[in-house]
Amino acid sequence: MLRVAYLDHTARWSGGEVALYNLITNMGSEVSPLVIVAEEGALVERLRAKRIDVRVVPLSDKVRNRNRNAVSFDALVGAFELFTYGKRISKLLKEEQVACVHTNSLKSAFYGAVAAKLAGVPLIWHIRDHIGAPYLKPIVASAIRFMSRMLPNGVIANSNSTLDALQLPKSKKTLVVYSAFAQKLNTPSHVLPMKRQKKSYIILLVGRLAEWKGQHILLEAAKSFLPDSQVEFWLAGDALFGEDAYKQQLLKQMADHHLYNVKLLGHVDDIQALMQKADILVHTSITPEPFGQVIVEGMAAGLPVIASNEGGPKETVVPGETGLLITPGDPKLLAESIRYLLENPEVRIRMSENGLKRVEQHFVIEKTVTQITHYYAGLIANA
Repeated sequence: MLRVAYLDHTARWSGGEVALYNLITNMGSEVSPLVIVAEEGALVERLRAKRIDVRVVPLSDKVRNRNRNAVSFDALVGAFELFTYGKRISKLLKEEQVACVHTNSLKSAFYGAVAAKLAGVPLIWHIRDHIGAPYLKPIVASAIRFMSRMLPNGVIANSNSTLDALQLPKSKKTLVVYSAFAQKLNTPSHVLPMKRQKKSYIILLVGRLAEWKGQHILLEAAKSFLPDSQVEFWLAGDALFGEDAYKQQLLKQMADHHLYNVKLLGHVDDIQALMQKADILVHTSITPEPFGQVIVEGMAAGLPVIASNEGGPKETVVPGETGLLITPGDPKLLAESIRYLLENPEVRIRMSENGLKRVEQHFVIEKTVTQITHYYAGLIANA
């Protein structure tokens, strides 16, 4: 059994942490996980409830919450803190005799490199972010690309789009593995014939409130549905990483345009239960989405998906079969796409059925676990 250390700088319940939780709790008997997190939070609580070995080694809020694009003297101070933090983690890795280190975020990739090198074990970077503009400043993206060539023994990416943005040489041992659906697949009630005729519709967007996620685009599209009370727009998610100003911007946009057809639901624990109430899932990122785990969750719930045609969604959504891919940042096109699906129930039903099949064939957790455990074995054997 392999003892693998998983590192993450945050315990907030966001996309990368959901994916990590799904991976670890479905790993089976081949891997003995040790999860090292820099703060208490939802991820830690949920893993402990599953009796996973979790250690919280605190890292200062100032470093954990530093903006990814900050380039200043403070950034150098923060880098030194990450280095010393990595030294602390290395002692724990030695004590636990881990076989390799698997980092789950960009910050943990940096201090994880220090920890793994000092402990003398292989290092895997799991990249879940688009390493390029406009998500990152060019100088920051270039630095990460350089370090990804030099520091980790291997790199896992959550999509081909994410891997391509890293611009790694062919000699680097890489793996593209999708963040998988980790629940039982069932035929949702709204796919059944008796539920096909509806008088009202719910358009759902799920994701943390962040400008690059494009919730303001959906609000702009929602304007064109007024005063139609039969179409509602639900936004599930909250501001997590210093994005409260954007949340206030959305609230002002709703008030200024009297968008009574829009509901901000805040954080929702049971996303699958929420999706059972919806008719269409929209995904409105205005910069390339690294993967878009919620799209897979939506297809697993039998929802046709409208998503931006950049990044990971191009690898998950089959246009015309499981959903629609549209130009990002275009509220008029988004509104037209929503109307098209609402006016063509037979298309929605076909997309629902095809989406369920696609998740079952390509995006189940068993497939992800098999790929990653095989990758561990090969990497460790050649280290």
